[in-house]
Amino acid sequence: MSKALVFVGGFAAPGNEWPLTPIRRSAREQGWRTKYFNERLAFGPLATSAERLVELIDELDHNTHDTIVVIGHSMGGLVAEHAAALGAPIDGLVTIGTPHQGHNLSRLGPLPVMREMGTNSAYLRGVAAILGARPPILVVTAAKDRFVPKSATRPNRPHTLLEVPNVGHLRVIFDQSTADTIIEWANALTDEIVERHQNLDRATRSGRGPNSPPQRS
Repeated sequence: MSKALVFVGGFAAPGNEWPLTPIRRSAREQGWRTKYFNERLAFGPLATSAERLVELIDELDHNTHDTIVVIGHSMGGLVAEHAAALGAPIDGLVTIGTPHQGHNLSRLGPLPVMREMGTNSAYLRGVAAILGARPPILVVTAAKDRFVPKSATRPNRPHTLLEVPNVGHLRVIFDQSTADTIIEWANALTDEIVERHQNLDRATRSGRGPNSPPQRS
């Protein structure tokens, strides 16, 4: 089964930090292909970055990847969530230190992209208002994060929360326990997808749809 992890960096991040992380190393060891989203606009607008991420995910999906999980750090998580809301074929989403609820100081920032990340910004409200299903999400927050507090990292939709002790906003992506939990979550998601495909395949071969009533004996 083909499975891919797509990494999306944060504000002003160069993007070359991901190959150095245990997340990437552990993923490769367990059979995941890794891809880095290099079309992100470091200084915005976020909507353009999200649209470009959708194009990348569409390309991966067309190349028959069975499972696609996107991992976004900080601002990168907002880009990933927006891409999912736009309908990108993402099976799972991991956000790390992402200000889903916005950041109080960002609304006063000198750059438009910083103000997009501000608490209750028009951008955040607009993404939240997009209708449609979204993929399961694992939310990772660092206990010593001085940039994005735990309360700001939790989106207004069902999610699984992981709080990583003893690390801050940047160090969290280099933490081995963070990597272990993310890969475990992604592998479990893959197993669920495989089981669904197998059940659908069996139902198709038996001549019944997945929602057909059980046959009477």
